[in-house]
Amino acid sequence: MLIQYEQPRPQVALIRLNRPEKMNAFSIPLERDLLSGIRRASDDEDVRVVIFAGAGRAFSGGWDLGETDLTDAEHHPLSGRAGRHTWLEVIRTLRRPDKLFIAAVHGYAAGQGLELCIASDLIVCADSARFYFAETRVGFNMTSGTAKLLPLLVGLGQARRLALLGQTIDATEALRIGLVVEVTSEGRHEASALHLADEALKGAPLALAAQKQLFDDALGMPLEAVQDFETQMSFRLTNTEDHQEAKKAFAAKRTPEFKGR
Repeated sequence: MLIQYEQPRPQVALIRLNRPEKMNAFSIPLERDLLSGIRRASDDEDVRVVIFAGAGRAFSGGWDLGETDLTDAEHHPLSGRAGRHTWLEVIRTLRRPDKLFIAAVHGYAAGQGLELCIASDLIVCADSARFYFAETRVGFNMTSGTAKLLPLLVGLGQARRLALLGQTIDATEALRIGLVVEVTSEGRHEASALHLADEALKGAPLALAAQKQLFDDALGMPLEAVQDFETQMSFRLTNTEDHQEAKKAFAAKRTPEFKGR
């Protein structure tokens, strides 16, 4: 397998890209293994948080240009005949509202590897991290909806700088522009992601899923529609067992025990 699948603690899955001799560069087989790992986590009702990481010295160097002939529709990674849109299935599965996806980066996150990070809900990184969109330097373009998501993360100007100029930025700059939410010392990036997972698991499952769905759906909605949607969602959550449990726990000054109901 070109990925490693672990469960470092209850309710958390860790999917590690495992092609270290190639800096975890993507290939069609790796994409398929990654999708298989994501589906495994998605089908497991006990898993609420999924962390992506890379084996060896980097998160991912992007697409392996030596892997296949991208001019051949039979083998192009985005071709329905080759990968059956495997990569798009990977990216779209990350929008499941009932799962939180965190990218834990060290070394390079370039091209397709960086797209995976941006499609996740949160990015944390070690201070060794370097982020790089190589696409225009190799005669290609970003995919995965990055042209929409990246400006939302860092602003249109910074997105243009990264995508059009192909500039490499370090962890400090990534934090400054809002690409990542946390920078940690070398070797602590996975522990940092696990800490964020622990914080997320303190929330009620249905409420976290609702909030993620609200963020995603709001991207294509006018403000008044978002306000109406938020109000409708809040009424639904008010009637959940978890909300009632939170009220009881508050009154009793104890930690709530959420059941996802």
